[in-house]
Amino acid sequence: MTLVSLVLKSYLSLFPKLTFFKKYILAMSLTLVAMQSGLLHAETHSALARTSFETTLKNGLKVIIREDHRSPMVMTQIWYRVGSSDESGNLLGISHVLEHMMFKGTQKVPNDEFTRLSRMYGGRTNASTFTNYTNYYQLYPKTYLPMALELEADRMSNLLLRQQDFDPEIKVVMEERRLRTDDNPTALAFERFKWITYPTSHYRQPVIGHMKNLQNIRLEDVKKWYRDWYSPNNAILIIVGDVNAENALLQVQKYFADIPARKTPPRNDVLEFDHIGYRHMELNLPVKVPNLFMAWNVRSLPTAKNPQDAYALTIIKNILDSGISSRLQDRLVRDKKILTAVSVSYDPYSRGDSLVSISALPAEGVSLQEAEKAIQAEIELLKTELIKPEEVNRVTAKYVSNLVYSQDDIAGQTRMMGNLEINGLSFRLMDELPKHFETVSPQDIQRVANVYFSRDNLSTLYLSPENKAQ
Repeated sequence: MTLVSLVLKSYLSLFPKLTFFKKYILAMSLTLVAMQSGLLHAETHSALARTSFETTLKNGLKVIIREDHRSPMVMTQIWYRVGSSDESGNLLGISHVLEHMMFKGTQKVPNDEFTRLSRMYGGRTNASTFTNYTNYYQLYPKTYLPMALELEADRMSNLLLRQQDFDPEIKVVMEERRLRTDDNPTALAFERFKWITYPTSHYRQPVIGHMKNLQNIRLEDVKKWYRDWYSPNNAILIIVGDVNAENALLQVQKYFADIPARKTPPRNDVLEFDHIGYRHMELNLPVKVPNLFMAWNVRSLPTAKNPQDAYALTIIKNILDSGISSRLQDRLVRDKKILTAVSVSYDPYSRGDSLVSISALPAEGVSLQEAEKAIQAEIELLKTELIKPEEVNRVTAKYVSNLVYSQDDIAGQTRMMGNLEINGLSFRLMDELPKHFETVSPQDIQRVANVYFSRDNLSTLYLSPENKAQ
């Protein structure tokens, strides 16, 4: 059964009272929408293979260019192989601090001129730091691709890093820490929870660092971090948009080829032990309602011996939580009313071992223990009862269609390509992902659930409101 037919069947099941003729008209309309939007992803796949180009410059900079001529825009993203998991000691948060400083100017483009130029020429620029990478993007009308590349190359090698810029910016980062984590008890609890979910992996470290780390980071630390990690041989440059690949490469060579390569430090370990043992934490913080967190240590696509494990874990995540018809939403929120909210997450592309995480809010009168027991019962069903093929097909069809839609614009394409590459996978896997997910069977679901969802892989956190009487 094709992806389109699966999606049509899923939609038509929502309208049981329609006559045959009306169902036929609805089916034809949905088919036309699907064809126009790219749901028939085979054509999208072959187009990707035809229009993508990759090479590596002599200084080690990997360059990937994809032509997409649907609008006169171009996006550049540069991904550095350094993130919070590469930090240690008292320097937690330094990757994110450097991300902020990258907008503070060079000799050629001083102060905030980088951002001003972006606004002046109708562009958009931003950055992000994560566990595995630091990423910078620029979006411009295609005419300004040379300017975007010149700006990016300039700050790769000529960042000023002045005390007069650092002193106010580190205060900005501290305030960001206060707003996002210190003054957000749920975020603070999850930050602490990660230290038991990842006993050995450096993924346990907060991307923004702890406040005491930020207070101790000095400008000289940032300068060394910049010298150690920001070099062409430690970066991936991705260009997607209305460009000619050959001409774009000439521009890349013009601005980046003369930047010298430098040796980078070894990266920290992001693997986790097998069957670590059950871990539990209880916290009392100023939350309004109790919160439950559960997390299982699992493999990712780069770390799994069998890649099918990661594809199956992704489908399991969506079986449990992908809208109101998913199992946890339908059974525990809407039907049994044990939970008022639930969310499941899993990153299949992570360079190191990953987590399947569940956060939930118990309904009034339901204890955290009862909520955990109800969720665990749903997990056990995946292990003991073979899921029906129709449910797997429906969930997979929805996930794959969303995956294709998310890559429709140049920002989504660039982000996905970079995420795969920075984690040690090939950007060309993006072309193959839908068919890999579609091969996941009920037997895969049951096997993987039994392998990973054991008590030895589980961590739990009970977050309760503070007892003000104490």
